[in-house]
Amino acid sequence: MNGNKIYHLSYVSTGCDGLRFEHIKEILDVSNENNKETGITGILVYCNKHFFQILEGDKSSVEELFAKIAIDPRHDNVIKLQCTYVAKRQFEKWSMGFKSYNKELKLLDNFNTEEFYCYVKDQLNDCNAVSLRILADFFDLNG
Repeated sequence: MNGNKIYHLSYVSTGCDGLRFEHIKEILDVSNENNKETGITGILVYCNKHFFQILEGDKSSVEELFAKIAIDPRHDNVIKLQCTYVAKRQFEKWSMGFKSYNKELKLLDNFNTEEFYCYVKDQLNDCNAVSLRILADFFDLNG
């Protein structure tokens, strides 16, 4: 069927009014801890009240997590963009990587802007997932 392929899911959403540094930090702390336990890796990008996230791992684990994310009151307008299988993880180093284009959140970033740009472009060479193209385009618009 899908052998050793990795399930890859991406979505966008809109952060609710009043979302602050502490809320984003809590999301990242909890995500890092929980994702390590469930074998999920990925990245969360935040810019001007908008989230873009890629999750990768076992299909049932990723779909279970997405079901929880979809009802999280810290954001709304959750739109699943892609769910597919890929040959390998694109964010294997991070149980939850993070990149923000809001200066008040820069302390939480795993990447500086140049590193992020290079990393995403390199991943596009290995995987043609629509989510990675969206991530690259997102960077081009906001970076």
